[in-house]
Amino acid sequence: MACKRCTRICPANAIKLNAESIPQLDASACTACTACVSVCPVDAIGHETSRPVALLNEARNMVMQGKTEINAACHAVSDAQNGLKVACHAIWDPMLLACMAAEGVRTLNLEGLHQCETCPVRHGAEILQKTEKDYTTLNAALGVQLVINKEEKSVVEEKPQPEPERRAFFRNLIPSLAQGAAVAAAQVGHAASQAIQQDMHDEGETSSSSLPIRLRLFLRALPRLQANFTPVPLMPSLPLGAIQADASCTACGECVEQCPTQALGLREFGNNNILEFQPEACVGCERCIAICPENALESLPAISLPVLLTGRNRPLVMVSSEASQK
Repeated sequence: MACKRCTRICPANAIKLNAESIPQLDASACTACTACVSVCPVDAIGHETSRPVALLNEARNMVMQGKTEINAACHAVSDAQNGLKVACHAIWDPMLLACMAAEGVRTLNLEGLHQCETCPVRHGAEILQKTEKDYTTLNAALGVQLVINKEEKSVVEEKPQPEPERRAFFRNLIPSLAQGAAVAAAQVGHAASQAIQQDMHDEGETSSSSLPIRLRLFLRALPRLQANFTPVPLMPSLPLGAIQADASCTACGECVEQCPTQALGLREFGNNNILEFQPEACVGCERCIAICPENALESLPAISLPVLLTGRNRPLVMVSSEASQK
């Protein structure tokens, strides 16, 4: 079963499902904007220009040098010198932007969006508009954020104006404190990323974890993002999910077998079987809901981010062993 997220997000309609519900790519229509790569909940789609680990490493190095405002130029900007380089701004998804904030980036200037109409990739501005909306929703549950600037920066020469010495002192002090905090966040981020670096020689290799790379990066960044308990609605751009079960569940185990990330499991408890759920492992593909023969599972409308940090399995339902065998 396909989750269809790639078919829904593709701005060029280059991905369609065949008779067996397997996604097929029309290479002649694809512009390589990588929007499908960002929303795939199981890293089934990849592209050489989609490098979340490398991007975060570059951003972290810049922050360590005291730069909390970073430029990111796309394929259409040929004269970009300083900052990050991406193939298309469709690469940015809410989780990746949140990870940038966790690394200490406070302002991200996106260059090249005004050239989308003439660019062969061309879908960056369209995808980013949707991303910004979802990122704003995600920000409500985060205490650490970054500002996305889409305006082309112009250099304007300003004549320095004299100001009182006391005012100048405090004006310079506040950015210095903010910069110091950002550098400290980058140092913590470097330590937090070591686990991912160890189980991945490069982004093309398969990791021992079944979770998509962006979700793993987001989970490691979450403590630094100071998440609160504001519910985050489930969105296609966020590979997150939450489910619940009702009394009609027979603990047959079909949902457990179908789950691509082992977010569901069965545990024996005396003469009963308990269906358990790991919130941090759910990518919201809803395959378990589609496969359930009893229609006992349903998706919750929102998730609380601090729940992802507990690492605790949540029991959904307890069924007697006799009922499970029927």
